[in-house]
Amino acid sequence: MEQILIDKRKKTETQLTGIKNLPLIPKVMFEVTKLLKDPSLNTNSLANVIAKDQGLTAKILSIANSPLYGVQRKVTSLEFAVVVLGFKEIGNVVTAVSLADAIKVTPDKNFDPVDFWIHSMLVGTAARGISRELGHAELGSDAFVAGVLHEIGIQILHKFMHKDFSEIVSKVALEDKHFLDVENEILGITHEEIGKFLGEKWNLPQVLCDVLNHHHHPGESTLNKELTAIVHLADFMTQALQAGTFYWDNNMDLDKSVIKILGFSSETDLSKFILNYKDLFIQTANSIRI
Repeated sequence: MEQILIDKRKKTETQLTGIKNLPLIPKVMFEVTKLLKDPSLNTNSLANVIAKDQGLTAKILSIANSPLYGVQRKVTSLEFAVVVLGFKEIGNVVTAVSLADAIKVTPDKNFDPVDFWIHSMLVGTAARGISRELGHAELGSDAFVAGVLHEIGIQILHKFMHKDFSEIVSKVALEDKHFLDVENEILGITHEEIGKFLGEKWNLPQVLCDVLNHHHHPGESTLNKELTAIVHLADFMTQALQAGTFYWDNNMDLDKSVIKILGFSSETDLSKFILNYKDLFIQTANSIRI
């Protein structure tokens, strides 16, 4: 059995490396990254570059005004968003949203891009907020980007390995198993590892690739367990609170290592923390629906 899984893994890895039209880093992200290195950068010049992409602009405003993101004033324009959030924070939002949008997935009965978008953005904004509440404000930016991109491996599965994607969905439904287990049975790897593969192709920081690779099992993280645990917790909370859910996480297990990693005194303490976010999660899920 072990050799069968090894063979499946090799086959999947070959299939991934053979994909010739993997999405490239979006142009607007390149332009914004370049601008952020310019010491003479001003609000208008940055806003003007971002404004070329109307869809990106709408999503930035949606995120900035979401309850979980925590901006205290109504953000009504891109220029004001730049002023309120600052250059670095806007750069992080552009990075996350641009990369999340880089993989264009055709809707079908097994994939609703709107549901996927809401889930991704909710996990990102929640991870940012949770970082700050738990005394890890320095992780907030990375938590947002990693949270938005945490399920990007599922997009790769759907777009480039659609037969396998459909087989996984059918097998989960028939056998009532967890998606991670079935992914491993069919592919020899999981969407976590596929996400890491794409992250490395995009030359994302290794700490973000590590989160993509371990967001279901943060105890196995090798670079930053706190960051990975925060994204895992935000992801789990969408299911626990039934807000911004995506069905691939149905029956998602909580990795209880997050209790110790994030400094909770007990599982009961963690449960209370989660319940306190219920209204914010529901409000945010509704507010970021584009």
